[in-house]
Formats: sequence, structure tokens, C-alpha cells
Amino acid sequence: MIFFEVLLSFFFALAICLITFLSFYLFVRKTWRREYVKWDRMIDLLLRKTIFFHEDNAGQLALIPVTRRLKANLENKRFCKQFVKKIIAAKRNMSGRYGENLRHLYIQLGLDKKALRLLESRKWHVLAYAIQQIGTMGLKEHLTRIYRYTNNKNDLVRIEAQIAVLNLFGFEGLRFLDIISYQMTEWQQIRLLKELSTVPQAELTGIDKWLTSGNPSVVIFALKLVRNYHRYELYENTVSCLDHGDVSVRKQAISTLTEIYTESTSEELLSRFDAETYKNQIAILNAIAVIGGVQNVSTLLGYLGAEKHEMKFAVARALVNGSATGLEYLINDPRSKTYPLRDMIPQLKSEIKW
Repeated sequence: MIFFEVLLSFFFALAICLITFLSFYLFVRKTWRREYVKWDRMIDLLLRKTIFFHEDNAGQLALIPVTRRLKANLENKRFCKQFVKKIIAAKRNMSGRYGENLRHLYIQLGLDKKALRLLESRKWHVLAYAIQQIGTMGLKEHLTRIYRYTNNKNDLVRIEAQIAVLNLFGFEGLRFLDIISYQMTEWQQIRLLKELSTVPQAELTGIDKWLTSGNPSVVIFALKLVRNYHRYELYENTVSCLDHGDVSVRKQAISTLTEIYTESTSEELLSRFDAETYKNQIAILNAIAVIGGVQNVSTLLGYLGAEKHEMKFAVARALVNGSATGLEYLINDPRSKTYPLRDMIPQLKSEIKW
């Protein structure tokens, strides 16, 4: 009986402690929320004034008016973090004079110096945060400080440094591809390509060298550049990648050739079909269906005997769309009367592009 009374008292005390803790937590959170709302208003007001700030004397760097209260709040780490987050977001959406005004304010408040101090940190997330600031705010004078991080062992630090270099120098910033030894993940490549899509068009050189890089991921990225920017002069370099030792490089080369193909591309792909992996064989057939121009239809017909339905369908589609006479050859083949080709042909007829 005494044991149950003690146990009950324990749970009762525990419940009181939990309620007290939750009440205190909710009170603090509510207080902080109110504080953040006030901070947001203060920051938004300054950023609006900064964006539309106009210097009276051209050539002289005028100071943007900042209240004492805001300057004092910058000593608060939480406020400073909130301010940097907002000015960075605003800078990403502004260009020209408006973006330059935000950069001016960032430097005027000494936030660039704080970012540089963060570069000395050994914590990867702090490093990535500092590099992101330098790149977004266009602090070109600090390029040498962040360039070495483009080959950092940490994925996030590395991608932030690479994006920062692109922000600072556009296409020229891709020179880090000459030196990186770590593999570029698919996610990193997507981020870089997205960043490049916002960069003003310029003459992009060096792709031919990256197509022969010893880093397979660099070759894949270079092939994506060839595809996205339609670099037809690099056609032969791309065809050479069909013989690369890395299967992923070969697959990307197949994809790229669907954008910069010539009359002989389908035959180039077919000549490598037998030596390829199953997935790359499917990729070749899909590419031929897009490119067309198949000269030797009998070669494709030879692959209709594949066991897998996916392969049969890919071969049939390549026949129908790869040659003006492909459909006729397919229908006249005895195998077209059997399952599954019998059911595939009506769908293929609706897709025909000849």
C-alpha cells in the first residue's frame, strides 16, 4: 500500500513538473514570437528603405540611415541571424541598383567581417552559412578565401563554395571543375545547373577539357552543359564519351546526343548496343526513337526476340519512330502477330511521328 502511495506521489510530482515546464516553454516561445514579429517589422522597414535608397551625390558612397535601436539589436545573435537571413533572401531577388544597395548596407553594418570570421570555424554548417553569405552578397574581393572550399571534403560546404564562385564570376566560376577530386552528386549538379540558368549568357569555354576529366562526375556535368547549351561543336567529344569506362557517363552521353544529334548518330548508338548494359540499351533505343535516321532496320529487328517486354516495346518504338519504313517492317515480321507485340503495335501507331 505504501509502495503505491509513493508511486502515485512520484507520478503526481512528475506531472506537475511537466506542466510547469510546458507552461514556461510556451510562455518563452510566445515572448520570442512577439519579439520576432517586432524584429521582422524593423528589418523589413530598413530593407525597403535600402532598396529604394538614392544617393544625392553620384560617385560618393553615402551611408544608408540606420536607427540606433537596430544597430544595438545587431549585437543580439538571434536578431543578427534573422537580419542576415532576410537581407540574403532580398539580395537573391534583387539585381542592379537595388541589389547593390543591399550589398552596401550589408558591408556598412560590418556583416561581411562577421561572415569572414565564421570562415575560421571548424563546424561545417557554420562554414557553409558564411560562404553562402559571401557568394550571395557578391563579395568578389574574398574569392581566394572561399575558392579552396570548392574541393572540401564536406558535401554541403563544397556545393555552397561552388555556388558562391558562380555567383561571383558566372560561367567563369566553373573553373573549379579543373581541380575538384570529389564526386559531384546528382543533387549538387542540379543545384549548379539551376544557378547557371540565372547567370547572363556568356561564352563558356573549357567544356572540351572537362569531357576528358579523370573525375567521372565532372564528365557527366560537362555532358549536361553540352546538352543544355546545345554545343554542337562538341559532338565528336560527346560521341567519344560513349566509350567511357563509367556506365553513368555513357548513359549521360546517350542522353546528350538526343539534343545535338546528326544523321549518323543513331548508327553510332546502334554500333555500341551489344556491349552496353541493359539500362543503357533501353536508353539507346529511346534515343533512337527521338533521333530517327536508322539506316540498317534489320539490325533493330534482330533485337525483337528479347525476352523482357520492356525491351521488346523499346525496340518496337525505335523501329516505328527511327525509320520511315520501320512500321512496315514491324508489321510484316511474324512476331508482330504474337503477344505482346500484337498489343503494342496499336499504341505505337498512335505515337508515330513520320
